[in-house]
Amino acid sequence: MKFTKVIILCIFLFFAIVCYGKNKEYPKAEIKVSYDYHNVFLRGDDIITERDIPFILLANQKESKFYCPDTEYKDSLRSTSQGKHLSRQKLTQAINHYMNTKDESLMSAVVFKTQLYVFKSIIENQYEVFDKAGLIDRYYYKEPLDKIDWNISDSTKNILGYDCFMAKTDYHGRPWTVWFTPEIPIMDGPWKLQGLPGLILEAYEPTGQHTFIATGIENSNKEMLPVYNFKQYDKSNRIDMLKMERNFRDNQNSMIKAQIDLDLGTDSYPSEEAKKYDFLETDYH
Repeated sequence: MKFTKVIILCIFLFFAIVCYGKNKEYPKAEIKVSYDYHNVFLRGDDIITERDIPFILLANQKESKFYCPDTEYKDSLRSTSQGKHLSRQKLTQAINHYMNTKDESLMSAVVFKTQLYVFKSIIENQYEVFDKAGLIDRYYYKEPLDKIDWNISDSTKNILGYDCFMAKTDYHGRPWTVWFTPEIPIMDGPWKLQGLPGLILEAYEPTGQHTFIATGIENSNKEMLPVYNFKQYDKSNRIDMLKMERNFRDNQNSMIKAQIDLDLGTDSYPSEEAKKYDFLETDYH
């Protein structure tokens, strides 16, 4: 009888391995770069707001993952039933606290500063981008890797102990200036910026609304894990996602009221000043 049970258990384990496979191995990084993303934007119609968001680039010679560690932690928490319950409790507490006191201090624990993930693959010649478009809607899209037309100059400066060269380009509606170092021969950088003969350590555009600055570099063999809750993302395309996010920015009070019944007042038509503040990519207009 015991022998029969052992045989049955072995058969079950065999089919479990066949059906589900071993733990999947994901690409491993060679380097981990910490960046500070400084973003200047208009809150409402007249309040200029600045925020700094930490990002990490995990990269090797062929693949990379660019993400915010705080976002990934919150996503991982919401990937379990217990974590979802805890997140809902915190959100309810934060909303009730705000509605009673107009104090936003509890919101930081539940509100995402960003939901952006960017995966690059030279092997597959593509980007895979995950982001929000609106209050709660999440989308992803894939595009071929851009062949960015860089103009490299002989200007130099030192960043984190690395000698860097300046390069400029126009990319999806914005001019960009970057500093890259050939001392780290990985053709990658923050966000979608890539294609130079060395790692990009700093990037900015002339309005000052978007700046990436490397704050730390270390060797790493960390796995580039996929996003949590992938099935919650709907497939879209880059331009449509940007247009949806613009619509939310311009009509967010009414959309928040409709979706979570939080009354933040009436939306006003975007002023000319408000229109000056835009996303990383502006070619959706």
